[in-house]
Amino acid sequence: MATLLILSISTMATSGAGRFSTWLMCGFPSGSGYYFSQLAEQRADMINEQQTSVPQVPTHWLFGCVPEFRKDALDALMNYATYGDVVKVRYGLLVDLIKRQRGTAAYLLSHPEDIKHVLATNDRNYRRIEFPPAAKRVFGQGLITSEDPLHRKQRRMTQPYFHRQRIVSYAEIMVQKTQQHIQGWRDGATVNVAQEMMQLTLSVACKAFFNMDLTDKTNELTRAVTVGQHHIIRQFRSFIAMLTPEFIPTKNNVRFRKAIRKLDDTIYGIIQTRRASGERPNDVLSMLLDARDEEGHPMSDQQVRDETLTLFLAGHDTTANALSWTWYLLSRHPEVESRLLGELKEVLSGRLPTVADVPKLVYTEMVFAEALRLYPPGYLLSRTALGNDLLPGGITIPQGADVWLCPYLVHRDPRVWPEPERFDPERFNPEAKEGRHLYAYFPFGGGSRMCIGESFAKMEGVLLIATIAQRFKMTLLSGQTVVPEPLVTLRPKHGVQVQLCKRS
Repeated sequence: MATLLILSISTMATSGAGRFSTWLMCGFPSGSGYYFSQLAEQRADMINEQQTSVPQVPTHWLFGCVPEFRKDALDALMNYATYGDVVKVRYGLLVDLIKRQRGTAAYLLSHPEDIKHVLATNDRNYRRIEFPPAAKRVFGQGLITSEDPLHRKQRRMTQPYFHRQRIVSYAEIMVQKTQQHIQGWRDGATVNVAQEMMQLTLSVACKAFFNMDLTDKTNELTRAVTVGQHHIIRQFRSFIAMLTPEFIPTKNNVRFRKAIRKLDDTIYGIIQTRRASGERPNDVLSMLLDARDEEGHPMSDQQVRDETLTLFLAGHDTTANALSWTWYLLSRHPEVESRLLGELKEVLSGRLPTVADVPKLVYTEMVFAEALRLYPPGYLLSRTALGNDLLPGGITIPQGADVWLCPYLVHRDPRVWPEPERFDPERFNPEAKEGRHLYAYFPFGGGSRMCIGESFAKMEGVLLIATIAQRFKMTLLSGQTVVPEPLVTLRPKHGVQVQLCKRS
């Protein structure tokens, strides 16, 4: 919850003093004694902590790390990591007052062994941070937001549809949908390839998981997803947004409700159509509709909706962003693109790829892996400690503290990745990978909550790159600034505008 709160008070950090004082008096326990005692204790804690072994980032005594996060969250995290492999980041007195708890803080972990400990070795001591209301409204109690024991049950139920044998059957859908999509591209045309990848991966997910063709709705659905992401992150970063009930007709709330209606209408429509048809093709939706609990009761439409929408969104958004960054990087590194094309010519000779080709497209997979290193869609993982925990590095995480694990910065650690900002797929050749710590690279997370769709995403990335790169060259338009935007996932802030050139 503290992670949510430090991000949510950012608007307060820039409010006028009079308005803030009024809010402070109305929003916290009455009387000045509590406030001033907390202030004194906060300052005493700061003095004492200077003598501890855990490096502490110097932050604002009242607002903590909020000003840095508001300015540039990725830059702030990279700066914090320079203080050590385990760094304490105070949330500030304001969050202490909100939670009525002294010394609220997060611990940013940058060493792979400590990360492995939290995600895998001792993962039962950690739970996900509390999600804002908008995230719960979007995902409900789906696989992303649920906690154990519900999460374990959901994962066991869904896992068979992501086994290797099942994923292999999705390959034809991936290639077919890609071929259909790029048939609409014209030589010399300018497109936002980030938007194109969102639409393409959405159509793949709909067909693979739900046996539905929603090609005509991908534009409006991807817009709804984007609105939802912005609203979720807005609640992370604005205390006012988090506390404003959804029924109040603010501009942002109206847009969010409209987006939710669009997503709900689509998903409930799919569910009702399938129920009415009586058909049960061998897909994820049929599995959800046929599932029974311990007492033999089927899932409600709400439960099916939550699981379906979670897969619907997670099954396309992360891969779309990874592919967007891949095309951006290839357009800036012609030597890498040239080698990629050489492999595609050698293996495919101009034909469409199949699942049998994937193991042979070694360099293509290396290109995708390197794009995921530089721009991991899941750029920050957060956990809350359920009890005191001694890390392998010797630091104790106290009960109730948050833990931040940031692939974006770990993937840029020069101790593991020489010249970390350089795009170099050779980092993922077999020799280079040998001896590298498993958790020095974790774009799909790790442990019991590792992304269930990892194999699906990797195969989709390779097949889509192989299909598109043989047909089109993408040239980055000059004059644009392509920067990462850390929303729920890491996406290009203004998209990636490219000019298409059809290959002969």
